[in-house]
Amino acid sequence: MPSFDKNKIGEIRPNQMITTFGPGSIVDAVKDSVTVLDTSYWKEKGERLNDSRLASYLGVNYFHKPKSAAYRDVPAVSFPYMHVCSNPSCGLIFDVRENFDIEKYLKFGVNCPKCQRSAYPSRFIVMCQNGHIDDFPWRWWVHKGDVPCKENLYLRSTGQSSTLSDLIVRCGCGAWRSMSGATQPDKFIDLKCCGHHPFRPDHKNESCDAPVIPSQRGASNVYFPVIRSAISIPPWINPIHNLIDTHITLIEQMIELGIDDAESRIYEKYFASTFTREEFDEALKRRRENIREFKEIKQMEYDAITHHNDPLYASNRKYFKAEEEVLPTYLSRYFSRVIRVTRLREIKVLLGFTRVDAPDPDADKQDNIVYLSRTSEKWLPAVDINGEGIFIEFNRETLAAWNESNEVAELSKRYSKCYDDYCSSRGWTNIVSRDAEYVLMHTFAHLLIKEMSLKSGYSSSAIRERIYSSDKMSGILLYTGSSDKEGSLGGLVALGDCRKLIPIIKSALENALVCTNDPECLSKLPTSQKSSGAACHSCCMISETACENGNRMLDRALVVPLDERERLAYFKDLVDELCGLEV
Repeated sequence: MPSFDKNKIGEIRPNQMITTFGPGSIVDAVKDSVTVLDTSYWKEKGERLNDSRLASYLGVNYFHKPKSAAYRDVPAVSFPYMHVCSNPSCGLIFDVRENFDIEKYLKFGVNCPKCQRSAYPSRFIVMCQNGHIDDFPWRWWVHKGDVPCKENLYLRSTGQSSTLSDLIVRCGCGAWRSMSGATQPDKFIDLKCCGHHPFRPDHKNESCDAPVIPSQRGASNVYFPVIRSAISIPPWINPIHNLIDTHITLIEQMIELGIDDAESRIYEKYFASTFTREEFDEALKRRRENIREFKEIKQMEYDAITHHNDPLYASNRKYFKAEEEVLPTYLSRYFSRVIRVTRLREIKVLLGFTRVDAPDPDADKQDNIVYLSRTSEKWLPAVDINGEGIFIEFNRETLAAWNESNEVAELSKRYSKCYDDYCSSRGWTNIVSRDAEYVLMHTFAHLLIKEMSLKSGYSSSAIRERIYSSDKMSGILLYTGSSDKEGSLGGLVALGDCRKLIPIIKSALENALVCTNDPECLSKLPTSQKSSGAACHSCCMISETACENGNRMLDRALVVPLDERERLAYFKDLVDELCGLEV
């Protein structure tokens, strides 16, 4: 957004609008905290992005970047509504919406209506599993229930400590109560959610009987963005598909109105000068074949990377370019190929958000998601990231033999059941298998990310993963990127050279053999509530912004031989051969 202006309440980068501070989130601004409004309230949109494959799956026509080049780009409202006077001798708790003056607000921020001193937004809020959020029930709290009292409320500190019990809420009627327990759900059993969405200020409260969950407004579980992303691959990003996306709404409208030869008319007017009728018909057919499951998108990416020399996938070098490395013989037992993706583009699309629990990245249906509004234009906010990556495909024959082991097969069933139970407990529709094979590749990806961050110049949070695991896929893509048009600087893709990659694999395997939290860490087994085995932040876990599965489904015992679990390790012989360690 533009340089600081006295009438602005804060600044957010376009990428942050998708990943951190999207509609429904609470943003700490310069003089207040606010929530970004739903996309239906956005008067202007930024640059248009096209990816027919992702648009088809999400049921929209195209995407737009958040506008970031003008004054007051993205609308927001003050939230929490309740503010507290900063004057220690006052401490009035009041609703900022009462007698609200926008000009004074933009210039001075929020001031106490009683003593005119500056005020700050309430630290406390309440929310529910269905995504609703509202002010902390101050009057209900101090009176221990609903009462008709309308006296002023005050929040003051005794100054004796920094705990919540040091904060005292007082009512003008004489009632008072400390804030001790104000973040404990069992204290709010008698209170039900009111169904409020502050990011849709014109909407009525929804019907909701979910239990209230108290929290502080800056807590990490207040907002989880629901993002779908895709690596842009030909032919879906070729010019004809972009043009199809531009006119798909017009084509559909003309057909609905019964206009004769609607497709031919559109072709003659917009496509004939550049493309043949056969190219137009093929692109339109592909666009209409809606992608119903997210795993189809991953399968297309996998096919494009593994067949990168195919003319179909080599038709757009601007956004997708790859080259294969020659593997040494001893590694070909474990990996089929290593491909350096020297150029890629990822499109990240914001669908909505959840509260309390993070969403599943691959589940196609989740009951507790609050989706963004779909306007008649059928678009969603998105950003594109240009970058680079390294793709490693596992040897399917070796994987099959490894899976046939009784110990691995038994653990694989346990992982599948634990993941199914985990999804069921959160109301997710799980159609993707998460077995030992997925856990192996996922853990190996984390171990490589930790090592690559030391060699590439990128932090571990900047290197992201994409796991391709199914009956037809067995690979991992480690990639990084930048929202800058030039993308990243080549530091990661250079590590795809086998002369550099082999030492990284060696270090990753050696470091996975021992964890500072052993023996506690290595003895862990997956459960429905904790779907990881031998894994912790000291050995396997990375930043959750880099992990596609929220640091779930990890177990280094499937990668390297650990004490009393040696037969589970996929790389057992490689540890002996590459690291010179016999376990």
